[in-house]
Amino acid sequence: MKRAGQGAVIAGVVAWYAAVYLIVRPLADAPVIDGWIYSHAVRLFAATGRLRFAGFTEAMPVAQILYGTAWSRLFGAGEASLDLSVACLGAIGAILLHPLLIRCGAGRAEAAIASGLLAANPCYLFLSFSFMTDVPFMVLMIGAMLAFAKAELPAENFWLWICAAFSIAAFMIRPFAAAAIAGFIGATIIYDLRPHKIDRRWLAHAARRLAPLAFAVAAWPGVWAWLMVMQAQPFRLARRTHLIGYFFMVGVTTYLRAGILGPLLYLGIVLSPLALVQVAQLAAAGMRRAAAIAATIFIAAWILIRLDPKPPATPELSCFGGWSNALLLRGLPSHFEWHGAGNWIALALGSAGAAGLIVAAQRAWPKLNRAGAAMVIAAACYWAGTIPLWLFNDRYYLFLVPAAALILALTPIRSQSLAVPAAIAMTVIMGIASAAGLYDYQRGLGAVIAARDALEREGIPRPQIDAGYSLNGADLYHFADQPEVQDSLEREQGIPMITSSALDDYTIAAAPISGTEIVRQLGWPDACGSGRALYVLRRADFTPAPGKSSPDK
Repeated sequence: MKRAGQGAVIAGVVAWYAAVYLIVRPLADAPVIDGWIYSHAVRLFAATGRLRFAGFTEAMPVAQILYGTAWSRLFGAGEASLDLSVACLGAIGAILLHPLLIRCGAGRAEAAIASGLLAANPCYLFLSFSFMTDVPFMVLMIGAMLAFAKAELPAENFWLWICAAFSIAAFMIRPFAAAAIAGFIGATIIYDLRPHKIDRRWLAHAARRLAPLAFAVAAWPGVWAWLMVMQAQPFRLARRTHLIGYFFMVGVTTYLRAGILGPLLYLGIVLSPLALVQVAQLAAAGMRRAAAIAATIFIAAWILIRLDPKPPATPELSCFGGWSNALLLRGLPSHFEWHGAGNWIALALGSAGAAGLIVAAQRAWPKLNRAGAAMVIAAACYWAGTIPLWLFNDRYYLFLVPAAALILALTPIRSQSLAVPAAIAMTVIMGIASAAGLYDYQRGLGAVIAARDALEREGIPRPQIDAGYSLNGADLYHFADQPEVQDSLEREQGIPMITSSALDDYTIAAAPISGTEIVRQLGWPDACGSGRALYVLRRADFTPAPGKSSPDK
């Protein structure tokens, strides 16, 4: 029965990713968001053996570059190929979550639904088809947590070293892996190292449990020194000073809204199929408590929005529904915006889901075992660390999803009711919406590529075309490999939306822009068939070079 359940989850996740690929293909042969930085690093490393990142970057995911290089030797280093390499990792992450949650005490049905929710998560699915760092980091962290959960006799030491190895690899993608190690050490101390008396046997046991984790902690300064001292530092990273000082540069309302309520509402939405089912199973008194919590969250968010409309919308779901905060073009808002009734519907759903998560946490707390406690402690450390760094985006909230799903999955769903079919149906709906967003993005990116190519065929040089953040990076970035930071910085100036805010001669935009004239309007149907618009704009004061005709002539 156990293997059959795991087999069904594997088959379901693989079928889901295959179906999504067939729906959204062909994948645009172009980078997604920051993927141009990392794909260039892969191609450079494969060709020269040198590890270099663009000066513009603030992340140096070495482990991902090594993985991408190995993949590229087998399947090519094109953007679509590298995107598919991460899609394979995304499926693996959703599959691994199922046995992890079961080892943490969740029921099989609850763990299966939680795995489905990760695969259907709008941000996780979207970033699975990109060469971004988020999904590779998540998969390594889930792998480390599963290894920690399996670290029981007689293979205790083996799995702890596997946990340490995954943690080091994750650190070589994102330093936030430190939060997971904090969770592992904390759970080990709480559950395994409470001595009745300290003697040689206890000391040997403590050394055996902590040595692999201590090795992981000791390895991190070496990794950091190798990247930050021995390697050529990207100029943007080299110029960073006193990150903690950012903490005092925004008001309290921003931290409350984007740092506290934002992640809570996000978790409430993306885990709503499990959270709402948990609320529905409460007795009358429990439902009144959940309703009061949901109303409090909703009213608090509403007040904070009224006090300060500038921070990202609450909740910010930048990858949900497509390209509003992913296909970065002129004319789009700087962050995702919910409009009209949709804003309040999303806020209500997030509030209800968050209330379900809080109520479930009260019941799940006594059921936490060592592995589950490690997940919760790691998520709490990570959440606390992201707030002063202003990581207010659903990309960064992804790491919180497994721990929050565990809290919901530790309370069994009554099998006699319609709760399980309802949770599955809501998960399927979320998955369809997520796939539709991915489809919209890929078709939008394809339309931008076609517009760029058309302008070039009409004689417009590529440096005169602003085709959006990711394409500008892939096409126009010089990738200077200079030892001097200032020299590199000077060589990289003038790239629209990356190192320059000036309006270029021609701009592919999502809306008309003041000071430009419309050359042509493009459109393509989205997943719902309603269609969207793109505009090819020309600066109003632009004069073609002698002998050159304008594209609209």
